[in-house]
Amino acid sequence: MLGEKWIANNVPWVKAHIGVHGNEMADTVAKQAAHSTASRYEYTRLPKSYLYHVAGEEAKQNWQAECTTNNKSAATKRYFPSVQHRLRTKLTLTTKLAAVLNGHGKTRTYLHRFNLRDDAICICCYNDQTVVHLLFHCEKTSTHREFLKQRISQKRNWMETEQELISKHTEVFCEFIVSVDFELLLQNEQ
Repeated sequence: MLGEKWIANNVPWVKAHIGVHGNEMADTVAKQAAHSTASRYEYTRLPKSYLYHVAGEEAKQNWQAECTTNNKSAATKRYFPSVQHRLRTKLTLTTKLAAVLNGHGKTRTYLHRFNLRDDAICICCYNDQTVVHLLFHCEKTSTHREFLKQRISQKRNWMETEQELISKHTEVFCEFIVSVDFELLLQNEQ
């Protein structure tokens, strides 16, 4: 019934227990509330919108706590130091953009980490081929980077942190990511 009502109101329904992070968190919070004897709220007297708000805020706090205590996802934290920062940034995620934001893209360093390449050295021969190297230092992406700098300079000075690029220049940064041919950068010579 609830699923049908959500679909009728154009709210997407998500199948339970398939690994969707927010859905799993909501399920956990709901189970904790159902088993708790020390409830802070009289749920029958509160509007549903308030309950949704409280559940949403609690889920954000849990997500932030998980991100803070988790020593993984260092690459993503350079772009989004907090959950609130990520939620404020409007993105249309593509496979390529997601790979850059989480550092799991097809770079020589990433593939070398899993023994899929013999070495991690970039084709420019100056450093390991990480996403940061490709974005900010590699001579093979310098043309793309100069275009990015020019587009940003029209508004302000060139920003050199991932967080500033994604928060202040989202559209231009995403265009830059699309313009870089990561497959070509994996080849032995360009």
